[in-house]
Amino acid sequence: MTQAHTPTLNLWHLWLRLDKKVSLSRGWESIQWQVAEVSHQPLQHADAVPLQLQLYRDERSAYRFNLSSQAPKLFVICEEREEGMIPRIISACQDEAADYMDAGQPVLDLPMPAAIHAWIEAFMAHHGEWVDPRDAKRRMRGQPREEPQHE
Repeated sequence: MTQAHTPTLNLWHLWLRLDKKVSLSRGWESIQWQVAEVSHQPLQHADAVPLQLQLYRDERSAYRFNLSSQAPKLFVICEEREEGMIPRIISACQDEAADYMDAGQPVLDLPMPAAIHAWIEAFMAHHGEWVDPRDAKRRMRGQPREEPQHE
């Protein structure tokens, strides 16, 4: 039996299970996938997949954006197979999820559990907030330049 892992500063082992919902819409079968369960304990289900939620220092501004939103989320990047949808990556970075979506990969989302929210906040507190230097340059464009003073 696999043991639960205690999260480190930047890595948390999770287990995830998807659920397939089949419905009819105007006579056509529609399949939708959703995250049925996510846990830090191994799930006793044949379809449960172990994943690692890993945080990266250079994604801190994206984490802050996610944490500051009305409904923080985790994103599950999946792979479509004949046997169904297989979760491959879990992330707290909306930018990463968007990149995969742009490449045609299916991405599911789920509300961020409070424990993971607190863990990401601790990561942010440890490493400090990261401000993209390009943001400062963008803000400065609209301001008049200071003229150098000659002595």
